[in-house]
Amino acid sequence: MKNRNNVSIFVFFLLLGSLFHFSCTPQDNRASVAFVNVNVIPMDSERMLENQTVLIGDGKILRVGHADRVSVRDDIPKIDGTGKYLIPGLAEMHAHIPPVPSSPPDDWDEEAFYQWVENVLYLYIAAGVTTVRGMLGHPMHLELRERVENGELPGARIWTSGPSVNGNTVQTVERAHEIPAEQKAAGYDFIKIHPGLKREVYEALYEAAQEADFWYAGHVPAEVGVHRALETGYLSIDHLDGYIEILIADDVDEIPNGQFFGFNLTDYVDENKISEVARLTKEAGVWNVPTQILFETILGEKSAEELAAWPEMQFVPRMMVENWKQGTRNMRNSPQYTPERAERFITIRRQLIKALHDEEAGIILGADAPQWWNVPGFAVHRELETYVASNLTPFEALETGAVNVARFFEIEDRSGTINEGKWADMVFLAENPLHDIRNISSIEGVMVRGEWFSKTDLQSRLDEIAEMYAE
Repeated sequence: MKNRNNVSIFVFFLLLGSLFHFSCTPQDNRASVAFVNVNVIPMDSERMLENQTVLIGDGKILRVGHADRVSVRDDIPKIDGTGKYLIPGLAEMHAHIPPVPSSPPDDWDEEAFYQWVENVLYLYIAAGVTTVRGMLGHPMHLELRERVENGELPGARIWTSGPSVNGNTVQTVERAHEIPAEQKAAGYDFIKIHPGLKREVYEALYEAAQEADFWYAGHVPAEVGVHRALETGYLSIDHLDGYIEILIADDVDEIPNGQFFGFNLTDYVDENKISEVARLTKEAGVWNVPTQILFETILGEKSAEELAAWPEMQFVPRMMVENWKQGTRNMRNSPQYTPERAERFITIRRQLIKALHDEEAGIILGADAPQWWNVPGFAVHRELETYVASNLTPFEALETGAVNVARFFEIEDRSGTINEGKWADMVFLAENPLHDIRNISSIEGVMVRGEWFSKTDLQSRLDEIAEMYAE
């Protein structure tokens, strides 16, 4: 009896060992590349998994496990991750793909223009941006999205709005009723709203959006206001547009018209209202894309010359940088500008970002590139720094560009974290971004759809782009 028990126990542990070995030694027949001995920051919680092997195949993450427990065939290319870090790819949720107002002028020849478009798409990748949401759509962008998806053109995954809906392009109720079904049928992903819509036109758009189940995001027209935008369920409010207006103190009798996202109204703001506004935003389920870096550069302490000296400025045309310099000078020479007002405006917006985060009203990463001082891709690194300056932790800041984006698009089963079965969209870093958010710039390589761009590959193309735009 005793011997039979011993035999049974032995067989049990033998079987358990076999099962354990099988579970930790996956089949890797589909694997095309492997990261080995890498520190994984999966972003499913605030943790780091040390010395991991990550198997990639068919554009997906096949396996994540400790390097001692995951076998890799000899013929599979390996990326040595010793001492390095792997995070999910970032998103630019207020991106622009030319043609947009900040595009090269009409006197560029066609070849130069299309080269600029391809450069913009590559700049996003080079900075670790693997998803972009284009916020000023054009029929050309539908073709670009298809070419990128088919692997014909290097680029991040593209979601795109249709052409702008604003006070000039949509002036009647009848036209507003046509827009949602029209843009949906064309293949766009959502509607972009710009300023100027009349209230009755907006209400018609809202009604038609409900019928078509095709929604909108972007600016909040003055006649609509944030309260109505929340009630009617914007996908996202971008730039925190309209929030300054609803933070104005109740005892203010005459309120001037808002200018430059309410900058001229800064002196009237009651900061005690911020928490209530954040709560209302949470209840409405409306996301926000702050694009905070846009305001901190235009209105902040750095001079136009200092901003123009940022290293990423070498990757955009000189005339564009000159336009940004002049625009910044014009803003700071305007009657409404004082350094004290600018400082308070930036502080209020940072408080609002923190309050929205604490209330769990969704924030998604976006910088508005290419726009004043925002070079595609690189601008989201600076945007992340503004979130940390708003008292988010580095992990919380990174959430806005990864897992929050997956939640926004309702693709958590495919994106947002480094887990088995997810898309192989990842950024390979030399330094830990959880220790210092600025380490997000220490890029050693980027993977998009399972396609690997090494640091050497990225730098080679960046050097080419810089040479194109050198003075």
